[in-house]
Amino acid sequence: MSFATSATRPSLLRWIPAVVIAALILLPAHAIVMENAFTLALMSRIVILAIAAVALNLVLGYGGMVSFGHALFLGLGVYSAAIPAVHGVENVLAHLLIAVLACGLIGLITGAIALRTQGIAFIMITLAFAQMFYFVFVSLSPYGGDDGMRLAGGSQLAAINLTHPTWLYATSLAILLLSLYGMRRLVSSRFGMVLQGSRINDTRMRALGFATARYRLAAYVISAMLCGVAGVLYANLTQFAAPSYMSWAMSGELIVMVVLGGMGSIMGPLYGAAALLLTEEALKSVTEHWMLILGPAIVAMAVLGRHGIAGLLAARTQPHTAASAPKVAAGERPAPCASRPARLVVKNLVKRYGGLLATDHVGLELETGRIHVVIGPNGAGKSTLIGQLSGEIPPDSGSIEMDGRDITRMPVHLRSLAGLKRSYQITSVLPQFTALENVMLALQAHQGHSFRFWQPAHQQDALLQPALAALQEVGLQNHAHTPAGTLAHGQQRQLELAMVLAVQPRVLLLDEPMAGMSLAESRDMTQILQRLRPHYAILLVEHDMEAVFSLADQISVLVYGRCIASGSPEEIRNNEEVRQAYLGEEA
Repeated sequence: MSFATSATRPSLLRWIPAVVIAALILLPAHAIVMENAFTLALMSRIVILAIAAVALNLVLGYGGMVSFGHALFLGLGVYSAAIPAVHGVENVLAHLLIAVLACGLIGLITGAIALRTQGIAFIMITLAFAQMFYFVFVSLSPYGGDDGMRLAGGSQLAAINLTHPTWLYATSLAILLLSLYGMRRLVSSRFGMVLQGSRINDTRMRALGFATARYRLAAYVISAMLCGVAGVLYANLTQFAAPSYMSWAMSGELIVMVVLGGMGSIMGPLYGAAALLLTEEALKSVTEHWMLILGPAIVAMAVLGRHGIAGLLAARTQPHTAASAPKVAAGERPAPCASRPARLVVKNLVKRYGGLLATDHVGLELETGRIHVVIGPNGAGKSTLIGQLSGEIPPDSGSIEMDGRDITRMPVHLRSLAGLKRSYQITSVLPQFTALENVMLALQAHQGHSFRFWQPAHQQDALLQPALAALQEVGLQNHAHTPAGTLAHGQQRQLELAMVLAVQPRVLLLDEPMAGMSLAESRDMTQILQRLRPHYAILLVEHDMEAVFSLADQISVLVYGRCIASGSPEEIRNNEEVRQAYLGEEA
């Protein structure tokens, strides 16, 4: 009997979103029948602020951008209904159009500036813009200034006036449901995958070939426009417009809703808005000191449920036994796709950090069919060299040419799209995504832009089949649906290689791919690299001397940023200076 109860509970909890939506329909209907204006107004406020929270969740939950000025767009939406109404324009479509255009334009300008920063600087810039517009509207005395103004006329369409409680609620609920459905489609699309990948590991996404700033800015603008729509509805609810709607307190309230409900979840903003506003009203009915109770309650919820209400519900609905993941078809591993031969020439590359020469006039050549290995003690400048070749570290002088074209100042994502790919010394995958999703993202970057907002990426064969083939090439075909963060260290290194191979690169920059691997895993990786040798120009940085001398066609030795020797494995093995400086042998 207890087993049946525990087995039934998760299946019942799965119905919570449907129950919540049903409540949003039935409770207001009951309030309308009973002529309970207070309940209908409260439900309208929950739904409208949930729309604004859904908008914020796009940038905060999925994009990792903590905007403390999103109330700016809510306020712009409010004034997009209030100011035209003063001049006799009461058409709801005109109000919505003004709100979308105004919020989109302001979002584009402010987002382009704010997104040049990150962390606390981004937070402060978004807050500063909101405060700036707050004082702009305070100074608009014809429209009420600091005191605000009443709505001259509600937003109308034919016989429908949104100041009527029933019409307002029905319209707001319809927009909320459309927003939730649209958000679900958007975050599972190619665009949504890139946005979430940028939040998890922006450096890795740029190395894959994404100009991530464009995607983050697009998300910011979309969020601003949806928040403006919520503002138009909010103006009709309160029938009032005031600069206080743009205040930092309102932005903070929206952030609390998103965090309380669950950042990065579809239903989280709705859960958070309902929980916050209903709890607030309940406490107000009990004590006038309700904020002393609500504040600690919010803090406790944030601490105990790190993923909010949606996260707690998701944890309780997880099955006790993991479902078996679909298997990737086994068989012969596909041969890497041939691409035109590549040649990379590095001349006199210099990088200084103060008085330290990280790379001291380093030169080398890579060409298809050969593995050029760089060795040297820790701190010799090997990773700095790869960083300069990949574009992540700008050199102070010297040149990098690929097929005769100077790419010394080319951005990271453009080098990646040109076929120059790298792996990292410290494993750099997207741990919250599955192995298959990691490789699919790599493919997206090389299939044109990913500004596709509707079709789920997982349903696109153009991504799925090549990604599965790349996983099979490195031996991870049975882990396609395993979260990358749960893979063993050696498997994560193989996944990194699969992300590189999936896009048919021309030059591979591999930074210690065998670091932390067991002896068996190192031998497996060595065999993989042997198979790849004929198809790519490979630069390998490695400390495993057995692998180095079995793989290398040419070896360069770096010591304190300077190349002290370069030649065949046999020449390096017999070089007295190398033996003394690095190999640790007596002359």
